Amino acid sequence: MRLFPDAYSDPEGTPGPKEAEEQRAYSSEFRRYTENDLRAGKRENALAVIRALDELNAAGEGGAVLKLSPEQSTQWLGALNDLRLAIGSRLDITDEEDTDLLYRLPDEDPRKPMVMAYLWLGGLQETLVSTLMP
Repeated sequence: MRLFPDAYSDPEGTPGPKEAEEQRAYSSEFRRYTENDLRAGKRENALAVIRALDELNAAGEGGAVLKLSPEQSTQWLGALNDLRLAIGSRLDITDEEDTDLLYRLPDEDPRKPMVMAYLWLGGLQETLVSTLMP
């Protein structure tokens, strides 16, 4: 799972049975101490996005400009990244070549709306990063 990856797995290697069992045990122990905090942070990032959008919506009609503090920007980046990871997992994206194939999906493909959301979130993420650069 990309949102909570194993801390002790080697994505490039293929461990033997004993090494794999040790890695699972180490990852399980690490997760026991970190997962609740990771989940809480991800939840707080998502809530920061919702709060900011709610405030923007409450401002009224006629268009609005979203202004984020540096802390809010960091939370937005985390939330956008988590959304992209979740969608990427659903789309079975594992590397850059997979992303390139998404651009060529026919409009009739049932994955197309998810692909469009994935690409839009990436653009939004890139724009946010560029606004934070000095």
